[in-house]
Amino acid sequence: MLQYLYQHSYHEWEIQYQTDTRGNAYKVIFPALLRSSLSTLSLSPITIRLCTGHCQLHHHMSRIGLHADGLCDQCEIPATVEHVIEVCTKFKEARRRLKHAVEDLSINFSTPEILRSRAAVEHLEAFVRESGIRI
Repeated sequence: MLQYLYQHSYHEWEIQYQTDTRGNAYKVIFPALLRSSLSTLSLSPITIRLCTGHCQLHHHMSRIGLHADGLCDQCEIPATVEHVIEVCTKFKEARRRLKHAVEDLSINFSTPEILRSRAAVEHLEAFVRESGIRI
């Protein structure tokens, strides 16, 4: 009986997750609920903030009224998580090291792909710490 209740609850939760319009940034990274491969309990605050986009980057801060335009100070384009990790010229050297480490793991250098891999996330968090990015 307990197993049935668990399966039923999980099924209902999965339906809610797939049909709810909230959390689309997170759903790009985790398209389905995960039972064991990457428990959200094991994710660090840095990773959770990067997954959800709820961080201190200008793009998010402008959405909540704490930054004028949400643009990167360096590049003058929206300062999203993807921009900071993949493009911003301010973090060129640290990104080069991150890209090399991620490609050594045979993972494509894209923010969603990096966030899907526990091994790559460790390198991403090192990139954030090394770069001094406020997350």
